Parts: sequence; C-alpha cells; structure tokens
Amino acid sequence: MESVAEILSEYARIVNDALRKYIPRRADEAYLKSILGEAEYRYEVESLNKSIFEPFWDLVDRGGKRWRPALMLMVYEALGRDPREIAPLTVIPEAIHNGTLAVDDVEDGSEFRRGKPCIHRIYGEDVAINMGNTMYYLPLTVLEKLGIPPEKKLKILDEYVETMLRLSLGQAMDIAWHRGLVEKVDEDQYLQMALLKTGALAGFAAKIAAIMAEASEEEAERVQRFAELVAVAFQIQDDILNLAGDEAKYGKEIGGDISEGKRTLMVIHALRHLPKAEAEKLRRILDMQTKDRGMILEAIQLIRKAGSIEYAKEVSRKLAERALRILHETLPEGAGRRKLEALAGFLITREY
Repeated sequence: MESVAEILSEYARIVNDALRKYIPRRADEAYLKSILGEAEYRYEVESLNKSIFEPFWDLVDRGGKRWRPALMLMVYEALGRDPREIAPLTVIPEAIHNGTLAVDDVEDGSEFRRGKPCIHRIYGEDVAINMGNTMYYLPLTVLEKLGIPPEKKLKILDEYVETMLRLSLGQAMDIAWHRGLVEKVDEDQYLQMALLKTGALAGFAAKIAAIMAEASEEEAERVQRFAELVAVAFQIQDDILNLAGDEAKYGKEIGGDISEGKRTLMVIHALRHLPKAEAEKLRRILDMQTKDRGMILEAIQLIRKAGSIEYAKEVSRKLAERALRILHETLPEGAGRRKLEALAGFLITREY
C-alpha cells in the first residue's frame, strides 16, 4: 500500500478540485443567483470577494492535511463504494473546518496559521469572523446543486445541526477554561471538550459517507465513533506538537497554547502532579497569557518535568487503539479499512 502521505496527497487533490468547483475564488452575479436567487435590487459582488472569498482562499491555499474529507472518502470506499461518487460533499467538512480555524484564531488571539499570519492579522477580526461564519453555511449549498435525494439530505442536515452545536459548546468550554472562568478542570472534562470541539466534525464527515453509502444505522454510528476518537487523539497530538514540535514543520508558534492559557491534557496532568509550588508557578504563567519567551519555555519545562508530554502520548495511543477496535468490528478487511488504519496511525505520530 502507498504511504499515508501519498494517500492523503491523492485525496487532497480530489478535495481541492471540489473546493475549486463549488466555492469560487471570485464570485460573480451568476454565482450569487445560483445560491440566493435573483436580486430584488442589485448585488454588489466585489465586497464579498474582498471579505469572504479572498481570505478564505488565502487560508485554503496555505495547505492543510485535508484529513477530514479524506476520512469521508476512505469510509465510503471501505463501505464498498467508489469515493469519487461523493467527492463534491467533501467541500462540507473542509470548508467548515477552515471557517472554524479563522474564528478560533480570533478567539485565541493567535498570530500564525499554516506558517503565515492568521487571517484576522491580515484582513481584520471582523472579516475573519464573518468569513468563518459564512463557511459554516455556504458549503451546504452543494446538497442542492447535486440533487441529493430528500431523505439523505434531511439526514445530513440533521447531523449538521448537531455537529455545529457540539462544535460551539466544545469551543465554549475551551474559551472559558483559558479565560479562567472555571478554576479546575479534570482529564475527563478535557476529553469530553475535545470530543465536542474536534471529534464532532470528523464524526460528521464519516457519517455523511455512511449515509450516502446507505450503511445500516449501527454501521453509521460506529464509523462515526471511530472518526470521533481518532480526532481526539489527533487533537492531543496537536497539543503535544504545540509544546514539543518543530516550528518549521508545525506551521504555528511553539508554545502558543501557553501564551493563550490553554488547559490542555498536558497542563491538567502537570497541575495535578507537580509539587504545589511548581504547579502554582505553571498556573500563574498560564493565567498571565504572556508572550514572554522565557516564561513560556519555563512553563514547557515544568510540563516536561511532570512527565505530562509522555502521558499525553500514551492517552492518544490508547484512544487510537480503541478507535481501531471499533473499526475492525465494523468494517471488513480490505484496502479501504487499511487506509483508515494507516490514517489513524499517522494522525497520532505526525510531526506537523
């Protein structure tokens, strides 16, 4: 079998083609009419290009692994179908994901995304927020353009509403924690937050594939669960890379989670296992939300001292193992399942 990087590259081409087809680099009146109908007065298109499509494509063109839509295609293939049949639907999770990145970066006060300044640093916070919000809804127009049967469309829309609610509630928890609105958070609460914030969209991608493949309700729920658990393992690895990764590969500032005061699994573990004085020191640095590199490095050293990075790696590995057990119980052996297995392994061992 090809390497995971090669497989993802192949799927990324399919996803990128779909994005280009259904989300224009520059909108025109014909496009607006296709999604909004005839204007009652007159559309002004250039403002939309400057504030939605240009910043969206700025972010998308920076790359990204496209693993959520790739997972959708892999699940569909593992269910015995041709993934090219649902290629246009990959626009839904990928556009939503990029929308969440733009909004999250504003909420987190982040500086860099995929090796370049965040969208709000270039275009402004108002543009970034509105563009992100637009991408929560715009990709759903694909359902109409493709003429998806009403029963399947309704199921997808039901899953979409639940997904966006889960995303929003998970993000609310994350924000409250790094704002210091809640004093103590435990590991189970962190995992639940990650399941909502990160797991929901991956699960939605897998569920779309299952709905379109006409899988049984049990199969659909199980592949969705597989995807959610893999996504949480991915999130933990992302948190690890933020503290211990190679900045050139990672594409974001190392230690950004410290300067944002994030309560990651590693932070929660370290606060519980460090001696009291050192735990309080770490808590103070996090609450300061400092940009001082010396203090950020001191916080990282405290987290290392507590063994929290190795602990997080082990939790991520166990989540992936649990996900794979579900996968093996649900899907038959074959090339499609092997691709999903390889993807799960890659997401918890990657260096970028």
